[in-house]
Amino acid sequence: MTSFNFASQLDSELAFNQVAIPDLWQQKAVTSLRAGKDVVVHAPTGAGKTLIFELWSNLGKLKKGQAIYTVPTRALANDKLAEWRSKGWNVGIATGDLAENLDAPILVATLETQKNRLIRGDGPTLLVVDEYQMLGDQDRGLNYELALALAPSKTQLLLLSGSVANPADVAEWLESHD
Repeated sequence: MTSFNFASQLDSELAFNQVAIPDLWQQKAVTSLRAGKDVVVHAPTGAGKTLIFELWSNLGKLKKGQAIYTVPTRALANDKLAEWRSKGWNVGIATGDLAENLDAPILVATLETQKNRLIRGDGPTLLVVDEYQMLGDQDRGLNYELALALAPSKTQLLLLSGSVANPADVAEWLESHD
């Protein structure tokens, strides 16, 4: 398990708004993913956390397996779907009210729509949990915890957030479930 806390390393507002060439921390996260490690990333909003997934997936040209990119809301899922499809990516969506192209190499989804699949052991190659601070949500946190704790060992994890006070503790908890 690799944990990154980059909030202290980003020392200018310019870094929040422009990511043209991957920063060293993004490169390290992608390298860790490609080495088969689970990765927990804590960095401010706008710092470029999503770019880690985009680079890992070879800009949507995933060579094998499936990646599921989970977000906490249907609106965010629709935004990601539109963004990546506009780039020519083969992307599906599963949000409870919408299920389309479910066998695509990349599936944007709410975590709740994937929970049973993960518990059954039918996990993707990579499970991305964007906004993993939802683990602490009173109403939805248990679904997140179950999905992560019971995901098959073959499923690699990428957790992204900018608002978790204890990312190292989350990484340690995940390691204890391996």
